[in-house]
Amino acid sequence: MRFLIGLPVAVLAVGPVFALAGTAPAQAPAQALPTRPGISVNYSCTAQTWAGDPLPTLSVTATQGMRQAQGQAKTMWGGTAKFATITCTPV
Repeated sequence: MRFLIGLPVAVLAVGPVFALAGTAPAQAPAQALPTRPGISVNYSCTAQTWAGDPLPTLSVTATQGMRQAQGQAKTMWGGTAKFATITCTPV
């Protein structure tokens, strides 16, 4: 019986928190890119070698997003690029 009395009090106490969370304006991503499979996006990728030297910029096309573009660029550089330094930006 005590549980049933305390339940409405708990709901009333937590309710305003969820109401305030829903009022924040939604922010759009900096660049809205198509993410559906099959839509090609061109990326420009740069990286460094394991010694820290810059590699030439590559242009790759990926349909599955930035992670796929990084993988393609890594393959094209033939394993000379340190994966953590590969950055691809949409063109």
